[in-house]
Amino acid sequence: MDAGTDYFTNFKRVMWVGIALNVFFGLWLWFSPASLLGVMGIDQPAPLTWARYAGLAMVVVSLFYLPAALSPLHNRFIAAMATVSRGLFSLFFLFATGILWLPALYEAVFAVLQGTTFWRGWRADLMAKP
Repeated sequence: MDAGTDYFTNFKRVMWVGIALNVFFGLWLWFSPASLLGVMGIDQPAPLTWARYAGLAMVVVSLFYLPAALSPLHNRFIAAMATVSRGLFSLFFLFATGILWLPALYEAVFAVLQGTTFWRGWRADLMAKP
């Protein structure tokens, strides 16, 4: 196994963990928004429809990450966009209201992990070509 494949293996692991956590938190927010918002210390919106929608959106966005998690070498654009979108989500949560620092931190950590492993895999793959 060459270095590029090894780094893409690390990228795939990070992607799968991120997808699993997104689905977990998305389903939690969809089925029990009051409890998750309470854990994060966020005021309860009225009605909870928008919080439930945000949970469903997290699950749907995770589906769009699947091609990058399955084959990042062949879906480089999707893998790069998945990483960029995590960074943008992090900025959104950070600057939206100021109280969403926990989701901002979650997205920022995964953006850095995905970006680092993706860049290393891409660079190693480019260096391996004649």
